[in-house]
Amino acid sequence: MAVIREAPDFALRDVQGKSIRLSELKGKTVLVAFIYTTCTGACPLLSARMSRLQQMLEKVRIPAALVSVSVDPERDDAKTLAAYAKRFGARPGWHFLREERARLAPVLAAYEEWTSRDGSGELDHPARLHLIDAQGRVREIYSLAFFDEEQAFHDIKALHKQALRKDR
Repeated sequence: MAVIREAPDFALRDVQGKSIRLSELKGKTVLVAFIYTTCTGACPLLSARMSRLQQMLEKVRIPAALVSVSVDPERDDAKTLAAYAKRFGARPGWHFLREERARLAPVLAAYEEWTSRDGSGELDHPARLHLIDAQGRVREIYSLAFFDEEQAFHDIKALHKQALRKDR
């Protein structure tokens, strides 16, 4: 996989209020998704696929992290986001992050994410995931339409093997 670009660093709060910085996850392959909890379309499907991916990664013990960033800070408070994480069986290593709109906006811009409300108040946003290698570089950007947890699993394994070869 080619290097697309350096992954823009960010610091957002998890459901316990702790600040999580993307650069703190260096040394692991990271998959970053942008979701919101009241979504009735793409987000629950994406989160279910990430849940299966987490299970697959745990079986082979690859050091990877999953990150789900809420794009709806007005409705996704810490309690709501924690309940959403529980609904999808998230375990340690899968971070659910949120922040107030002013602090979230630069992160969304850096990842070319956006949100807009339709007439019913539903959010529209790109359903993309960013695969970041252990050195902090974006190596793949998946669209939900083409995201398959099996393919992401193989991509993460390939990046892990590549990192192991470089360590020798």
